[in-house]
Amino acid sequence: MNDSRLPTVIYFLLLLFGIVHFAQIYPQLPERMASHFAADGTPNGWAPKQGFFLLMAMITAVTAIPAFLVPLKLKSLPRQRINLPNKDYWLAPEHAEETYGFFRTYMAWFGCALLFVLLFGTMQAANANLPSIGHFNSTAMIFVMIGFAAFVGVWLISFLRHFQNVPTASHSSR
Repeated sequence: MNDSRLPTVIYFLLLLFGIVHFAQIYPQLPERMASHFAADGTPNGWAPKQGFFLLMAMITAVTAIPAFLVPLKLKSLPRQRINLPNKDYWLAPEHAEETYGFFRTYMAWFGCALLFVLLFGTMQAANANLPSIGHFNSTAMIFVMIGFAAFVGVWLISFLRHFQNVPTASHSSR
């Protein structure tokens, strides 16, 4: 469970997909785009195409912070600055690498989920500006947001439960 390679690959595949997709549709989009939408999908804000994609690129880049930079920062923090259940056990020298691996993996999965939501929303906004689609699918966006909220709930509970329990000697010898 402490292998962050899979979520890292998925994160960069999502990013690559987004870049390729937006590069393909960019020429088809109007110079002034609908960029913000009411709950029913009606546009209520506009932006220049370049500004819209620059802002979305910056926001998307921010997803790398929880996915990759936070775990690096945690590893460099002094033990006393980390708030963790059963900290003495999980940050003991014999368990620290496993703990930081768990952080890397869980944060990478969180970054994947966050990136997916941002790409999906950006895709919906772009689709609303394409003549072939022409609408923002607010129902789909709501389902994605509900899915993200459920993911965060399960992710948080799972994260906390992992550190609440200290393995017994019989479990740690496996």
